[in-house]
Amino acid sequence: MALAFWLCYIGRSAYLGIFALSYEKRGWSYGKLVGFLDKAFIIVLGVGWLIFMIIVEEYFRLGALKGDLLKRFARVTGPVLLGLFVVDLILFWLGGISSGNWFRWLILAGELGIGLVMLVYTKTKTPLKSN
Repeated sequence: MALAFWLCYIGRSAYLGIFALSYEKRGWSYGKLVGFLDKAFIIVLGVGWLIFMIIVEEYFRLGALKGDLLKRFARVTGPVLLGLFVVDLILFWLGGISSGNWFRWLILAGELGIGLVMLVYTKTKTPLKSN
């Protein structure tokens, strides 16, 4: 859930960054439009995050009863990490790609790598069950 919340937070930053790039001196109405769209985006993200939380909580609860919680966790967390990678990459491009920022590259590689590993794990046929 925290990863989904973080995705919403950086998604808003990317959303506002794209608006900042498209800014032209159009007067005060552009600022009002961006403010309105930002508030609407926050409301949609908040409702989406709440719905996601409710659905995933029930999905995990059923997974715990069936004994495949780890696979279900990977099935949910993998796409969230890949979404984080995409939004983080957009923010990276908006901020300007600098070759000296190795930690940022490490975070991007971790998000992509772990997300892909989790998705590949969900496609495996042999379940890992403990006795």
